Amino acid sequence: MTDNVKGILAILFSAAGFIVNDAIVKVITEELPNGQIIFMRGLAATALLAVLTTATRSWRPLHVLLAPAMLVRLVAAAFSTLFVVAALRHLPLSTVNAILQVSPLVVTAGAALLLGAHVGWRRWCASLVGFGGVLLIIKPGTGAFGAEIWLALACLLASATRDLTTRFIDHSTPSMLVTFAASAVVMLAGLGLLPFETWIVPSPRATGLILVTAGCLFVAYHFGVIAMRTGEIPVVAPFRYASILGALALGYGIWGHVPDSISLIGMALVVGAGLYLLYRERSIARAARAAPASAADNQQPKATS
Repeated sequence: MTDNVKGILAILFSAAGFIVNDAIVKVITEELPNGQIIFMRGLAATALLAVLTTATRSWRPLHVLLAPAMLVRLVAAAFSTLFVVAALRHLPLSTVNAILQVSPLVVTAGAALLLGAHVGWRRWCASLVGFGGVLLIIKPGTGAFGAEIWLALACLLASATRDLTTRFIDHSTPSMLVTFAASAVVMLAGLGLLPFETWIVPSPRATGLILVTAGCLFVAYHFGVIAMRTGEIPVVAPFRYASILGALALGYGIWGHVPDSISLIGMALVVGAGLYLLYRERSIARAARAAPASAADNQQPKATS
């Protein structure tokens, strides 16, 4: 299994964790304020991650967490969470998810500009088709593009920054520690909203759902770090598009939300672009495996008559 395939599988697990978490958070916003949700969820997730970080012997000196790339990633993770919870309170699940699907394109551009990653024209075209599909979903310039969408757009910028800066973190820093640090900072960000909100005693139902979201966040954060540190970003990042299908299913199953025909066309374009990128990855991998064999054949001495 190539590093790119491992990265793709990791990003799919991460996307599933995020979309299930988002659906549950949207349900909980009917009862609890944003900061309380973020803090309670973060408290449970951070406690779990502390145990796992200890079990895997992933602790490192504090200065590791003070590296510039790590600090930028942690701040971006905190803002991403604050904005996405606020967006989920006001927007349909599929709409928020669709806006965030622009993130792979932003990450791809950032990887090409900042990391010098090679992005062939076919990958660029596929990513741009996916971007066009997202535009059909969010419909900028129309009545569907309400003020609340800016919350999701702010989350998009923060999440893309979080993912891109992961590549600048020293590879000697364990992924589990990175995940723990992000969860702890997000938890503190939720606590920071306490002076501006009225927190209440949560119901047993809300408490149970928050514990489930903590597990989902562990899966999402941990596999997200692995995905961004394994394989090529231009190949791995676009597979977040797969979460569109999950958002559609959960949005319909829980709230009965059905996107209009233009949005469905946009989603089809996004999914098609993702499938084409998978095809390109397989083609490139086959060509890479065939090249050494061809070179070896050319080096064999030819028989003389």
